Amino acid sequence: MPPANPRPNKWPKTLTSDHLHRLVRAERDPRRALELFDAATAAAASAPDPIAPSPATVSLLTSRLASAGHLPLATSLLSRSRGLFPSAAELEAPFLTLLRAFSRTHRPLAALHLFRSAPSDLALPHSARSYTAVLAALVAHSQLHLARSLLADMRAAGFAPTAATYNVLLKAHCSDAATPIEDAVRIFRKIPKPDACSYNTIIDGLCRRGRLDEALELFSEMVGKRIAPTVVTYTTVIRWLAREGCFDDALKTFDEMGRRGISPNLVTYSSLIDGLCKGGRSTSALELLDRMIKEKLLPNTIVYSSVIDGLCKEHRLSEAMEVLDRMCLQGRKPDAGLFGKLIVGLCDAGRAVEAANYLDEMVLAGIEPNRLTWSLHSRINNTVLTALCTKGELGRAFQVYQSTRSRSISTEPTTFHLLVESFSKKNKLERAAHVVLDMLSERCIPERETWDVIISGYWGKKKVRQEAEEIWNQITVDLIT
Repeated sequence: MPPANPRPNKWPKTLTSDHLHRLVRAERDPRRALELFDAATAAAASAPDPIAPSPATVSLLTSRLASAGHLPLATSLLSRSRGLFPSAAELEAPFLTLLRAFSRTHRPLAALHLFRSAPSDLALPHSARSYTAVLAALVAHSQLHLARSLLADMRAAGFAPTAATYNVLLKAHCSDAATPIEDAVRIFRKIPKPDACSYNTIIDGLCRRGRLDEALELFSEMVGKRIAPTVVTYTTVIRWLAREGCFDDALKTFDEMGRRGISPNLVTYSSLIDGLCKGGRSTSALELLDRMIKEKLLPNTIVYSSVIDGLCKEHRLSEAMEVLDRMCLQGRKPDAGLFGKLIVGLCDAGRAVEAANYLDEMVLAGIEPNRLTWSLHSRINNTVLTALCTKGELGRAFQVYQSTRSRSISTEPTTFHLLVESFSKKNKLERAAHVVLDMLSERCIPERETWDVIISGYWGKKKVRQEAEEIWNQITVDLIT
């Protein structure tokens, strides 16, 4: 198959920097884009009126190479680009791009090394922006001791922290659980002109430390200073109000958000719905679920799981089943955890057969146990088996048991015993013996009570008892003679 964007055989007679930028952007493979860039710059260098690629092109290509994991190529490109621009300052944009790319690819120490070597390797002096970019990388990856050292270097170099620098420091103090939140508040108060990002960070930090009242005061202060709250601000406040059980305040804040023309996102809805469901306010959660769909913001599995869990806890199982059906109609695939909530709820309500039917539906949907969900699947199946035995639905219980065994899902010893006891009492001794053999194959040694149940069941059969008595009598005669 030919490549999607083949390299042109001939470059245009007048190759412009804009044209080169479009060609590089159109090539999806970053390595091929680099080859194209090198070929184009070589062709341009031999032209009568040579052109240099723009810093934006170098930034784009540097970022794409780094994001694809080609970090040495990205660094080499930046180094080679030093001679393409009249001033080293024009390298700062792609340089910052590469620093941020190192951070995105979880290489904060590489970003720090590149920053340290910039004056010698790239003839690019440090700036407040580059200091801030490296600080952000270190903070994002919890390298807080290095971030503090770099901040000291920044001040020693004569660079006053900018608003962006303060925001990075604020995030560092708020994300470090060992750092007193008062330190973060002091940094916040030092910011000459805090912006929405500053407020968002300190509000979230206070909420995480259980200081919701202080966070709400800062939220009011933010509004009073005419700093427009963002969707992040509102989502943070709503989430923590809901977590603290302040549901009416959370709903009022949600409505205020809409009046200000800020559209809630999926995280906003998810946070509020989850809090409402955990607080026994599933009716309000259902209203929000309908509102989401009307606004064409499709709920994800997490949202549906919260609603179904809340409805099950309030014993509104029919509505929970309707929500599950709605979820499937919208193309969302329930996972084992979501099915489990509904199945356990049905079992608790004594609706064991319906629970078993949902267990079958779960199997038909191809939701099989893996390393992470094995214990969950085992718990769900054992719960259904226990409920079916308790309700006397032994035929259905044996079907579920066989399905469980065919999928290698382990059965708990108490469930084994209950199955043996239930089958023996109903004179289904072959099935009881089958379960005992399965127990032994799993090296699950039956308790004495389990043996007593099945032996008593067999002994209760008249034919078995007669045969045993005849054998015993024959043994006695043989011993006497």
